[in-house]
Amino acid sequence: MREPSISYNARVIMLTNPFGHLRKNLSRPLGRRSRRVLIGAIVALFLFSLFQLIAPFLISSTVVRESMERAVAEWTGHDVTIEGTPDIRFWPEPRITLREITIRKQAEGGERVLGRVSRLSASFDLLQALLGRPEFKDFRLTNPEIYVLREADGRLDWANDGRLSRAVRDARPDGSSQALATGEDARMGDVRISNGIFEISDVASGRITRFQSINGTLDWPWLSRGLELKADAYLNGQALTLDMSSTQPLLLLSGKSGNISGTMASALFHGQFRGVANLAAHAFLSGDAELTVPDLSTAMRWAGLNFAGVERLKSFSLNTRLVTNEDILRLDNLSLGLNDAKATGILDLVLPTDRPARLTGTLAFDRMDLSAALAAIAPRAMGDTSRGNSHLAGLELDLRLSAQQATLGPFQLSEAAVSIMNVGEQSRIDIADSDFETGRLTGRIATVKGGTAGAVALRLAIQDADFGNIVKELGLAGPLPAARGSLDLALDVDRPLEPEAWRNAKGTLRFRTDRGSLSGVNLAGVRQLAAQKPYFPLSDAGSGSLEFDHIDISANLADGSADIREGKITGPSENLTLSGVVPYINSSLALSATIEPIAQDTKAAPLMVFIGGSWPNPVIWPVSQTPAKPLQ
Repeated sequence: MREPSISYNARVIMLTNPFGHLRKNLSRPLGRRSRRVLIGAIVALFLFSLFQLIAPFLISSTVVRESMERAVAEWTGHDVTIEGTPDIRFWPEPRITLREITIRKQAEGGERVLGRVSRLSASFDLLQALLGRPEFKDFRLTNPEIYVLREADGRLDWANDGRLSRAVRDARPDGSSQALATGEDARMGDVRISNGIFEISDVASGRITRFQSINGTLDWPWLSRGLELKADAYLNGQALTLDMSSTQPLLLLSGKSGNISGTMASALFHGQFRGVANLAAHAFLSGDAELTVPDLSTAMRWAGLNFAGVERLKSFSLNTRLVTNEDILRLDNLSLGLNDAKATGILDLVLPTDRPARLTGTLAFDRMDLSAALAAIAPRAMGDTSRGNSHLAGLELDLRLSAQQATLGPFQLSEAAVSIMNVGEQSRIDIADSDFETGRLTGRIATVKGGTAGAVALRLAIQDADFGNIVKELGLAGPLPAARGSLDLALDVDRPLEPEAWRNAKGTLRFRTDRGSLSGVNLAGVRQLAAQKPYFPLSDAGSGSLEFDHIDISANLADGSADIREGKITGPSENLTLSGVVPYINSSLALSATIEPIAQDTKAAPLMVFIGGSWPNPVIWPVSQTPAKPLQ
């Protein structure tokens, strides 16, 4: 049968007047099938509305309330008391609300409060409620307070023999997920938290971690499935954001290994992890981790850690692959950022049960601030825990560090190799090798093994370096040598390493140079004034420099003074021999000097003087000027 033709004008009218077209279609009689669908929808809506109206009269509110109270007790396995009046509503969905809930546990010495909830509500199924077996889901917690005890073995002691505890105990790995016996599984749904408190008390360390003002959602459809947690909270006054998920949450709660991924961020840091975690013992992690800290000193103060020298470190970043092997946590493929310095390497954190934790490994820096490293590590390594947090002071170290460029105070070192060891009673920091002022520098600061109780040994060796540039970098004034030379310094210092201890240090010093000059020393002027004046400042002898071929000075150091054992400056025509004491703590001098010609046929006589006053412009007192020996 052919469709009746529709004129072009009629089609245009229908397209341009859709409301008229709709009225025309509605005015037509409905087909048999459409009428059935419409009638079915009306009947269903009527029955639903009728059920909603009569459900409150058919369902016992007492049964629902008692079921809810019983469900809370079954979940936790502890005594639950509800002081507030329960409330049940059926629109827009059936929901029960309990108020003033307290969960307690019997413990030694009485009861221990595990949690409080100002208001707890949950939805339930009407049909199940009609049968007297209401099932609850989609919980809402207002002002919850949860108190968890972390035992010495890492297990979280909160639930007892309740449904959650049984599920935690019976859960087993199932590939990348977890499995539960059918009878142990239960619906959870969404859990929304408003203004919560979560407190963890660690038995081993005695520390209490308290999260406040928690607002977020926990999406955990069934106990056997994974969970997702998104929350905002405050810790130590700092706002935190947490976004994490796990397909094996029950394994994590049981102290077993389970996968976890997520981020934790605040204004102080941003951390990210994806891998396997274990909350027992030392809370091991295995997986990819990233951490960025814009201001490390501020972050450590917030965390309650006082690590000496950290104030020199600003930004900190870490990117690594964590690998767990029994009691070792390895930071593999490690990339570190400290201020503007970058480092790569590998670190092992060993956490044995019968001895302190130990950090070992190697790191290669592009550049490094040795002064900051020594300030941070030396007090702890030398046994001075007064300047560091006790949790850090007990950490043993065995590290090998290298740097293409390193700074040590005002100096630049290149190709530096540093070793740090703090194991048992022996602590040592070595600069094993470095290029320094066109020469070489090595050094060590270590506890004295078998020596004076409480002493620290400092050893410094500078070989074939440009001391003229060293003097310039130190900003020292006065007659100082400009030459290539070597310095050997050995000091024993009492702990703690404070300024007074350094002033009272005891040791030896030897300084040797090759050919060079001593600025500000004019021996001809000294001889001339010695014949004219009883004393005079060295600067009055005139400017110029003393050219020398060799310097060799040895001294004993004690009580802030250097006792010159041997001091000789060999020149092309004269030798200068020194002896006496240099009290360097107050920049004073008390020296005897003899200026003696080398050639036998010279007319100049040996000159003996006393050098006193203060540095850098000492005073010269002529002692004697013997006549020249007659020619043989």
